[in-house]
Amino acid sequence: MEKYYIKKILSNNVILVEKKQKNYIFVGKGIGFGKKRGDRLEELKEIEQKFISLSGLSQNEYESFFETVDPQIIELCKKINEMVSQEIDLNMSSKTNIGLIDHVNFAIKRLREGIEIINPFLYETKFLYPLEFNLAEKAVVMLKKNLNINIPEAEIGFLALHFYGGRGNNDKKKALEHSMMINKISNYIEKRLVISIDRDSFEYNRLILHLRGVIDRVEKHQYIENSFVDKLMNDLPLEFKVAYDISKIMEKTLKLSVPEGEIGYIALHLHKIISKKTKNDE
Repeated sequence: MEKYYIKKILSNNVILVEKKQKNYIFVGKGIGFGKKRGDRLEELKEIEQKFISLSGLSQNEYESFFETVDPQIIELCKKINEMVSQEIDLNMSSKTNIGLIDHVNFAIKRLREGIEIINPFLYETKFLYPLEFNLAEKAVVMLKKNLNINIPEAEIGFLALHFYGGRGNNDKKKALEHSMMINKISNYIEKRLVISIDRDSFEYNRLILHLRGVIDRVEKHQYIENSFVDKLMNDLPLEFKVAYDISKIMEKTLKLSVPEGEIGYIALHLHKIISKKTKNDE
């Protein structure tokens, strides 16, 4: 029978164990109570469901992790993982779990020190990844309740990117790049059209959702027909020019070409934003 041995008691509810020279974190109510280093764990069938593997950490990362992490954060992140699993039937990888613990621990530390968390890509992340944003909102409620600390909405955006990166083959870095790209596009639209965009407006939300669709189609090499491109170029010259510039911003990030048909549809969304703005200003 394989045996787990306790290497360190982090708290009554969190312990570090070793099995076959591999390290794991076990989380469970009272799991460390009355235990000491070197003890062998019993009731393995129940405990097996409560571990976080540390196999992805180097020795330096491993030592740094346990010098800085708050055991309560480990407990809460385990509960957050269970919440995510129930909501979308997904178990995050050990690497994602460790990243989540490290991120939350650092964020809480900064907040307790009075350091403001700023997220310039919050709106873009919210609209690009609504499912993950919803999960992040629930995670923040759990953190607030248990840590008795105010956590700003900016942190919800960062957690959403963690959850997105933990799903399947998704890439957290790419998700952040997409959010930054959409933010850059939004700022360019405001500057080029000399308008202030209401990030909560229906028209802006539709534009963001459409751009997300463009990203997906371009990356999957799927193309949509647009038989009105020539008419749009003639009828909406300003919007089409701005849409063309937007396509170039996207191409620089995506490293892929954006078809002319997509540019036409982006121009239509820009026209709706301009029309709504003009109507409101009358």
